[in-house]
Amino acid sequence: MNKIIEKIAKYLIIASFFVPLIVLPTSYIFPFIVPKILWFRSISLLIFASYLLLLFSNWQKFKIKFNFLNIAVGLFFLSFIVSTFVGVDWYKSFWDSHERMLGLFTLFHYLLYYLAVSRLINGWPEWKVILRWFLGAGLIVMVIGGMQQINPELLINRGAHRVSATLGNAIYFSGYGLFLFLLGLLLAIKEKKTTLRLGSGQAFWFWYACIGSLFGFLGIFWGGTRGTTLGLLVSLAVIFFGYVITTKEHKKLRQMLLFLSIFFIVVLGILFVYRKNETIKSIPTLGRLLNASITEGSGLTRYMAWGIAVEGFKEKPVFGWGPNNYYYAFNKYYNPAFLEHGWTETWFDNAHSVIFNTLAVQGFTGLGAYLLMFIAGAWMLIKAYRNKGIDQHILVLSMAFLAGHFVHNATVFENPTSYLYFFFFLAFINSQTADNKQQITDNKKTSEISVGLLVTIGLILLLIIYSTNINPGRANNNTLQTLMAFSTGKDVFGPYEIAQSTPTPHIDDIRSDFARTAIQALPQIYQSKQTDLANKLADLVINELQKNLVLHPMDIRTNLALSQVYGLRAQAENNGQWLLKSEQILNQALSYSPKRQQVLFVLSSVELGLGKVPESLKLIQQALDSDNKIAEGWWRLAVTYAQIGNKKMAIETINKAKSLNIEPTEEQQALLDQVMGVSSTQK
Repeated sequence: MNKIIEKIAKYLIIASFFVPLIVLPTSYIFPFIVPKILWFRSISLLIFASYLLLLFSNWQKFKIKFNFLNIAVGLFFLSFIVSTFVGVDWYKSFWDSHERMLGLFTLFHYLLYYLAVSRLINGWPEWKVILRWFLGAGLIVMVIGGMQQINPELLINRGAHRVSATLGNAIYFSGYGLFLFLLGLLLAIKEKKTTLRLGSGQAFWFWYACIGSLFGFLGIFWGGTRGTTLGLLVSLAVIFFGYVITTKEHKKLRQMLLFLSIFFIVVLGILFVYRKNETIKSIPTLGRLLNASITEGSGLTRYMAWGIAVEGFKEKPVFGWGPNNYYYAFNKYYNPAFLEHGWTETWFDNAHSVIFNTLAVQGFTGLGAYLLMFIAGAWMLIKAYRNKGIDQHILVLSMAFLAGHFVHNATVFENPTSYLYFFFFLAFINSQTADNKQQITDNKKTSEISVGLLVTIGLILLLIIYSTNINPGRANNNTLQTLMAFSTGKDVFGPYEIAQSTPTPHIDDIRSDFARTAIQALPQIYQSKQTDLANKLADLVINELQKNLVLHPMDIRTNLALSQVYGLRAQAENNGQWLLKSEQILNQALSYSPKRQQVLFVLSSVELGLGKVPESLKLIQQALDSDNKIAEGWWRLAVTYAQIGNKKMAIETINKAKSLNIEPTEEQQALLDQVMGVSSTQK
């Protein structure tokens, strides 16, 4: 029985490598994330349950060892737990949203996965087989990415030149490629060169590893992520200098590696100096990296997001705002200049840097614990190498991954796949560097697993999987069916009743998704004179959003959504009471994000509808005072003046905007002309 369970556990570990391939676009909202998380959580629980059974049968062999890396990982999770429950929104920290699903509950499964994998796989021969499987699963993802290079429409890639394969995000794809490149390189180097004869099994695995590494390397550039390219350069630097340091007995090889390192640096220097050259700018990804700037484009908005993370850290320096709560700090310290880059750049739920994001949401304790995992991994590798526990290849390539992954994460954020390979590789480091001299493997100390224990753990496991994975999956699928009913004109109340009654911790996401879709449909329903249906739907949306506001009182997106529904009811019923409710809910939102133009603009319209003209003008002026480069502000101010009959001030406002080289869009100008009573022939 014990041997069977151990084999099952290892097969389940192999199965976990294929989780990144799971994508079910017709079954789930966020099909690239939700099914991956549900499957990984289920598999990790099965792995850990198998590990527990083996632990009961042979405590000495399978017990968790007290070492630096385990302490570091434990401290990181302890920090995550504390920050969750002292943060501003513990529910969001614990469960997160459907879009990411990386709350404390999911992170706990990665901890269980790390602990089990660390103890279930031992010795290089076993690890070599396991690593080959991981590389093979990743190779499939990279091949799909290559196919998207040929057919950009494949698998919901929507014609994007930066591919994402089954991961749903080019950033995730590039980071995965970096890991596979280094993993394949490690496997290729570790094959015995003396047996690499054509047709031999050893030769097959060597070339298999080379192909996997090559596709991982290409994947970095197919994903086109600048931070990952920088991580690649750092990894290569670690590899070069790592072998220079560890290859002591081969002077010529060391000299060659040192020469290549210097050549590598010189070439990069030349490329940087001439980075504005069109040929260099056209180099895939590298050209973008060399010309990256924090003063323009997405580079600037990310730099601004990092600044907000620092402001958030200053307010809550010890444990932060709570995991997944960066959004609240972003709202409070929102910089109006974000709108200069478009409305899509005004909503950040992550600082786009693991370093800055962790600093904001977990404080210096969380960031320190996160850094400690890298430090502990490097320290254990160096210690094991000095004690001849590992060879130079495991040392150098593992150090290269730690360095490259850290640099990659400095400009992006974690995701289900990155956590998978990160904690898996930490388990590899833990297993390879742990002191196994005192490991007791005497079969006499092994006791058979009882049927009673097997059944008990099995039943508990099934209950957990059903309640925390199967039910949330059903609820997500039912919500998708509800949203699809809107587009087909079918009844939405029945499907939504099923969706919201299915037990799931993500009920807040279900309410939000339903409300957002319903709000888009309501104007047309009102216009078609289906007043009873529209009011019934509006009442349901209001009721659901109010529940979310109780759960997440600082989430201003809920306030804005409620104000939209109130506005529709006010217009449909010509009832100012709905505008008063909208005014109240928007003022509440403004208290959480005082400089956010979207709230100021919407509240200004509500105040105008209530006849509060001075208040309406003051709100728009407040937005312009914070950033007078926003065309939307000038246009709204001019339209407001025109609506109250002050055409002179409307014209002065537009002229002032034009003096600042700010021109309204055609749509804005057309509406202004309509309000001003100007026809096309009068222009």
